[in-house]
Amino acid sequence: MEYQRTEAFRIKSMGKLFYGAAKHVPEDKANWKPNDEGSSAQEIVDHIAWANDFFGAIIKGETPSDPKDQEAVSYEQSLERFKQSCKDLSELVSSVPDDQLEETRELPWGQTWKIKVLLISGATHITYHWGQIGYLQSAWGDQTDYHLQA
Repeated sequence: MEYQRTEAFRIKSMGKLFYGAAKHVPEDKANWKPNDEGSSAQEIVDHIAWANDFFGAIIKGETPSDPKDQEAVSYEQSLERFKQSCKDLSELVSSVPDDQLEETRELPWGQTWKIKVLLISGATHITYHWGQIGYLQSAWGDQTDYHLQA
């Protein structure tokens, strides 16, 4: 269970760092995009909240929800949904029994991943998008390192 506890800790830690940056996005910038193909801070936050739930459903052997089914909410509500998804995924990851780590799950796009790979996916995914929030902040001229304030 050490592997699971480590990954659960990483989800909590990266979630805290991501949240520390994302909560400093000004309300008037939450839906700003660098271009039409880019993502806004709110879209990124909503995406990660959905993805955390996606990873959880796959780990449990359930069918994940469609991201198009998410209801539109305020940026503050998106942040709260993100925090809850991190908590839920972290708790799930820490509870996976050792004998399930080598089990596989089929992903909706046809690939098959071992449970132990799915367990690292949440923290890795959050980290990737944390950098996007930092990029957006720098693009509108905010050079503060909010992760130091997390």
